[in-house]
Amino acid sequence: MENINTLRPGERFMYKGLEWIALDLIDGNILAITSKAISEIPFDTGRSNNWKNSSLRRVLNNDFLAEKLDKRHLVPMVLDLTADNGDDMYGKCEDYVGILSCDQVRKYRKLIPGYPEWMWTCTPWYCSPSPTLASYVRGVNPSGVLSNVRAYYAYGVVPACVFSSKHLKLCRQAQLVEAD
Repeated sequence: MENINTLRPGERFMYKGLEWIALDLIDGNILAITSKAISEIPFDTGRSNNWKNSSLRRVLNNDFLAEKLDKRHLVPMVLDLTADNGDDMYGKCEDYVGILSCDQVRKYRKLIPGYPEWMWTCTPWYCSPSPTLASYVRGVNPSGVLSNVRAYYAYGVVPACVFSSKHLKLCRQAQLVEAD
């Protein structure tokens, strides 16, 4: 058994029945996303583009966390909620389960698979008290293009977590190959 921080970026691993993709080493722990979207649901049923108040955040950090993960195996991750235009009015927040920001999508672009459905990011298009402008969130279409989408649309949810190297070990499965 190895420490999980031996995973290389792009390497896939199984955790509690879900396949994950390692993206980065953060303070000795592994930032990873699911290899497939877990569902297609709205970012926020109330039409807000602020991750802190979103219904998706509640789903991931309550139901998904309780049913699919073990909080003891995770390290809280900081999500930067800076809007696409640079407005940082929404600030940052800390979650055990999040989704990638636009900046992270750009940084890890080569490691993120082409999902067949649109994928949410936590990046608002624009921070605004106006209900119309504050309903747009940045999403990623199946070809990898970032676009503005309405928060109440149902798009793919690709959870991101930071797995603790203190509480998890990596068990690599042996692969059988044909002998010459």
